[in-house]
Amino acid sequence: MGKTALVVGATGLIGRELVEQLLEQERYDQVWIVVRRSKRWSHPKLHEVVGFEGMDEALPHIDDVYCALGTTIAVAGSRQAFKHVDLDLPLEVARVAKRHGATRYAVVSAQGASLRSPFFYNRVKGELENGLKVFGFEHLIIARPSLLLGDREEFRLGEKAAEVVSRPLQPLLLDKLPDAAPIQALHVARALIMAAEEGQGIEVLTSGMMQRMSQ
Repeated sequence: MGKTALVVGATGLIGRELVEQLLEQERYDQVWIVVRRSKRWSHPKLHEVVGFEGMDEALPHIDDVYCALGTTIAVAGSRQAFKHVDLDLPLEVARVAKRHGATRYAVVSAQGASLRSPFFYNRVKGELENGLKVFGFEHLIIARPSLLLGDREEFRLGEKAAEVVSRPLQPLLLDKLPDAAPIQALHVARALIMAAEEGQGIEVLTSGMMQRMSQ
């Protein structure tokens, strides 16, 4: 029998790519997603749980977790609401998934994630990374992408402006500073899935590494 994957943040930029690519993977027989509202996506491998409150009872045995949960303070409305999405929920998913047998957890963090960062966003991502290490997953994969490229359902002015400014510099950045170059969401998803095929311990993927893996 094949494996079972769990994806949270499935409706976001990287999450959508993860779901699409995981459904094509022969090593997974089932792909479960947890969403706030039903998406009514149709695929024989795909199963949906509506609401994080009910995931513990609804989920089957889980092998691999892919966490792409994330928002912004502007969208969330406050720092507390932001931390709920970017810190509390990913840690709760880890607790539930561990009880359901998960041995591998792949998470989208951020470039510059650190408890010592002067930026609130990066400090929260640093808290997340440290918090996940406590669970003792056999393989913890931490992706630290730079500016993400792709079609979001929500408009983010700051990211769109940065994308426009950095686009002409993309070839130079890829050559000289690959970890600083913007990266397509599909490449992040592809790298996470590749990394989750084997390996153990704590694995950190920078943008440059993910660019090379997805080529």
